[in-house]
Amino acid sequence: VYLGIFMPEKFKTQLFDLRPDLVTPMLGRLFSAWTTVTCVLCLLCARNPTNKAIYTATLSSFVVALAFFIPEIVVYKTVSWKKGLNPLIVASVSTLWMGLGFNYYTRDVPHLKSN
Repeated sequence: VYLGIFMPEKFKTQLFDLRPDLVTPMLGRLFSAWTTVTCVLCLLCARNPTNKAIYTATLSSFVVALAFFIPEIVVYKTVSWKKGLNPLIVASVSTLWMGLGFNYYTRDVPHLKSN
């Protein structure tokens, strides 16, 4: 987040290493805002995982990350596999884990609490 806002030149090479010429200061700020929103969603979901709306929004944020990074690496070639691997791992594992736990947290746990 810090790099995107205060050091956009470094942000260019830290993530979009294959096409830093396409990264503008505005993209850096937008990426920082997106990352911050995802972090807030994760904190909200950790606090209340049985809230279906929050759980779905958090899961969706990881799906969006995958939908962003996969084309950037494979199609547009703005991010190298080396630089894109960490975000891909986090988004993939989080999507899988949250997808597998969706019914448990949003359906089963609230039902258990009411008994």
